[in-house]
Amino acid sequence: MRFAIPAAMYRELCEHAIATFPDECCGLIIERRGELEVVRVTNVQNEKHAENPTNFPRTATIAYTMGPEAAPILVGHERGDLTLRAFYHSHPQHEAYFSDEDKKQATVWDEPSYPDAAQIVVSIYDREVRTAKAFQWNEAGRDFVEIELAIG
Repeated sequence: MRFAIPAAMYRELCEHAIATFPDECCGLIIERRGELEVVRVTNVQNEKHAENPTNFPRTATIAYTMGPEAAPILVGHERGDLTLRAFYHSHPQHEAYFSDEDKKQATVWDEPSYPDAAQIVVSIYDREVRTAKAFQWNEAGRDFVEIELAIG
């Protein structure tokens, strides 16, 4: 399996990760009227942490909660107005891997919320993007597995 994005879109993801460093960035890749586009979403993890550190023990340096910009995209996907192709977020000062926390964000009761959407993780150290990897739900293995991220 593979997930392909144009080089300009990959640069957009990297620019988003750099702009939000040292916090995680988050967003969506959607297809609307045959065109792919990046939708940047605000990471509201710090606000959630400040409001309720018991329920949100992590700060935005190691976690994300998507802000209100995500809601109309998810509704549009459900209505068939657009197709959600991928979620993305960054791992500041960490490698690009699909963590247990990432899996928890992407599932409800151990089922993927959007099984057809890829999950892209961007590794960034000191405002320098090192790499990005893509992951996809594998029904047979009941887990997310790394897939090829084709850029170009």
